Amino acid sequence: MKRYRVGLAAAALLWLAAEPILPQARPDPPFLGERLRYAMTILGIAGGELTLTAEETHWNGRLAYKFSLSALSNDFLSKLFPVRDYMVSWVEPKTFRSLRFEKHTVEGKRVRDELTEFDYEKGVAKVDGAARNLGDATLDSLSSVYYLRTLDLDKEKPIDLVVFSDEPHSLRVEIQAREKVVTPAGSFDTIRVEPRSEGAHLLGRNLVLWLTADERKLLVQIKSKLKAGTLIGKLKAVEKTDKTSPQSTVDSRQ
Repeated sequence: MKRYRVGLAAAALLWLAAEPILPQARPDPPFLGERLRYAMTILGIAGGELTLTAEETHWNGRLAYKFSLSALSNDFLSKLFPVRDYMVSWVEPKTFRSLRFEKHTVEGKRVRDELTEFDYEKGVAKVDGAARNLGDATLDSLSSVYYLRTLDLDKEKPIDLVVFSDEPHSLRVEIQAREKVVTPAGSFDTIRVEPRSEGAHLLGRNLVLWLTADERKLLVQIKSKLKAGTLIGKLKAVEKTDKTSPQSTVDSRQ
């Protein structure tokens, strides 16, 4: 009888050992269902509106996060330097790995469309259909901003990431200072950070971000350099949307 019990116990241990350890479900990040609107200025001139949106959607039949950025110049600025930028990133929720990234850019006379699809099994990213080495990259330039909002920014040590933009790029995020920032949406205690990279850029170059010094890490101010001059986005509204965007379903086989 004892041998029988020992046999059952051993079998149970072997069965448990064979079961895969599934990743622990994480709570929804605070930015899901969030739309942030910014008053955009270029060279100190009111230039239009910048919008960031985070939602749940589906990609190839599975749950995904969808991050969108749009920057639209107003009529006055468009006569001098039109800006029509739209970016969207699809991310796997449990690992926060990028799945797909689209970029449609009009900045002055510069026009560019880009599609990147990530294949981690093969270790490649397809840029407009051409396979390129993915290396250690798991983020795109837009998803990296949202990923920062999930990290501890209280430490002075820089944060090192690997971002894919045409090819893998090291991205070092410097934690620079704590500052109080005044925007149309109010006054905020923030942490100023500067992501630095030789090749991965969100909007122009020399990007600086101001995130609230709390668990939410709300992005309240953006500063970047375009060819026409310095772009500054100041938060003017925080809106809630439906967390799920059913119309955004994507099939990568298209």
